[in-house]
Amino acid sequence: MSEIRNVIVIGSGPAGYTAALYTARANLKPLVFGGAIFVGGSLTTTTEVENFPGFPEGIDGPVLMENMRAQAERFGAEIVEDDIVSVDLTGEVKEVTDSAGTVHRARAVIVATGSGYRKLGLPNEEEL
Repeated sequence: MSEIRNVIVIGSGPAGYTAALYTARANLKPLVFGGAIFVGGSLTTTTEVENFPGFPEGIDGPVLMENMRAQAERFGAEIVEDDIVSVDLTGEVKEVTDSAGTVHRARAVIVATGSGYRKLGLPNEEEL
């Protein structure tokens, strides 16, 4: 059976990295699952982020996400580029299973999987 961690964070967008940063600074040694393909959330494909606090002139999305990841890692967050395929949040010890079938256990799980863009249902919307 795997070790019981203090906290597991699922997601690597701004919310996931912020959770990782704060839990790492609290010395909780978070394990972060960022996804196998799309690490860093949807901001990694955004060229200009103008509504993020602290950047009055805006910042490039991928740069912002790289900075957030580096800051979380600086304080001890362990970031894994893998998907979580199932979760069991019942009981005192929570369990998450990665794509290889490995079960990871923690006292707390923070789900920060982000959001998706709402589609309008227009013809040829994917092409636009």
